[in-house]
Amino acid sequence: MKSIIVTGGAGLIGKKLVKVLSEMGYSITVFSRSPDKARRSLPFAQDFVKWSGELNVSAECVEKINGAYAVIHLAGEPVAKRWSDQQKKEIFESRKNGTAGIVKAISQVAEPPAFFFSASAIGFYGSDGGDAIFTEFSEAGTGFLSNVCIEWEKQALQANEFTRVVIGRIGIVLDPREGALAKMLLPFSMFMGGKIGSGNQWMSWIHPIDIIGFILHAMSNEHVRGTFNLVAPGAVTMNRFTELLSSILHRPSWLHVPDIALSILLGEGAVIATGGQHVLPQRTIESGYRFQYTDCDHTLRDLLG
Repeated sequence: MKSIIVTGGAGLIGKKLVKVLSEMGYSITVFSRSPDKARRSLPFAQDFVKWSGELNVSAECVEKINGAYAVIHLAGEPVAKRWSDQQKKEIFESRKNGTAGIVKAISQVAEPPAFFFSASAIGFYGSDGGDAIFTEFSEAGTGFLSNVCIEWEKQALQANEFTRVVIGRIGIVLDPREGALAKMLLPFSMFMGGKIGSGNQWMSWIHPIDIIGFILHAMSNEHVRGTFNLVAPGAVTMNRFTELLSSILHRPSWLHVPDIALSILLGEGAVIATGGQHVLPQRTIESGYRFQYTDCDHTLRDLLG
């Protein structure tokens, strides 16, 4: 039975991915800050190892990586919060040091994994691209999120010397129980739904099934390597997104949460909601991956039952 290491296994994508990989017959080892807590939420995993997310990983982590078929690195401090200087430091260092530590472990083993997937984010392109369209060939943007992603990817690419590296720049993951969509459903259910910010910002979204689908596609195809945008090829504006939610939920979309209100609530972190990027998955499609969900209306109807 082939072994796969997963970090961030208790996250939105991690939980679904661990289940799918286990059902496919892989033996899953989860690296976690809280192994006991992870064990309760991930019944499909076979093993749990204490992992601090720091540069120097434990001997047990190195031992588990040695001979593993793949390492899938999804961990990182959540960004959807008010950004104090301390929290910005934690967001940055969790990605830089956590990724560097995993790569360092890969470099130390006698039998490195054949495949290393590292998450990144479309924040690489900056927090507010206006009407510009970004592909994997576009330059990095500016600002805190962009700087985080640049360093995150830089550390992951150090593993190229030892294994095949794939980096996934993940967009807005739509899930009714977690993340951005879940946060928007509550006000809609109370007849208080509406757009956030100007409404003109682009939302480059993706169904969780397509993130998992691409990771499996990349893992099993040797030609897939490098950086890929993990967003559906059907981005929508915030205005369009809230119109779709209103129609599907049969609730009005009248409340407007202005930029200033979010700035008061979230400070600098408000840019996550008020900024946006129109991102296309050019290399992802060219790699041979076929998205299951490309239309936002169809996707929301699927997710919301």
